Amino acid sequence: MTRTVVIVFCLCVSSCVSVPLSTIVGMSTFDGRDFAELDAEVVRVRITLPQGFGLNVGMSWLGVEAKSAAGVYYGVFELDQEQVRVTHIRSGIFSDTERGNAYTLRLSAPSRTKFRELQGFVRRAHADEINIRVVPRLSSFPRDVASAKVWIDLLLSETQGYFTLLDAAQIPLEKIIEQTGS
Repeated sequence: MTRTVVIVFCLCVSSCVSVPLSTIVGMSTFDGRDFAELDAEVVRVRITLPQGFGLNVGMSWLGVEAKSAAGVYYGVFELDQEQVRVTHIRSGIFSDTERGNAYTLRLSAPSRTKFRELQGFVRRAHADEINIRVVPRLSSFPRDVASAKVWIDLLLSETQGYFTLLDAAQIPLEKIIEQTGS
């Protein structure tokens, strides 16, 4: 039986990660056959950021690692922006809503081809483990904040809809600030 692990790396720095229990339970039944049957045209990533934060779509990506007795296949998939919309986000049960931007991203045309190649490997090699990773990169953020909250949802099937990978995870910005020299 294939074991699927959803890993979310935000901005390649450590953070307070909030993966909902429903995601953990839902992904526990997702296996290599399910992955091989996904439609690359349907796969979407939705990244929601508070107002004042911008997403660098060109530097953000989706990664999938498939491990089997035949070896390891690792794919990094570029994303294209499909839509940006203003939304209201809630970061907790007792917190007020705030405005934010929800970026809907899809696999780029070359990445859809690479994704299908990975699916072929999963079919042939009977992958034991599949790791899914989403890495959002910021293009801008307020200079007076030390961290950002991020929400990440993944769509693998139109019938099942989006499921939440991260729910208001805190991302420290100190490493980003050091890297940009600002």
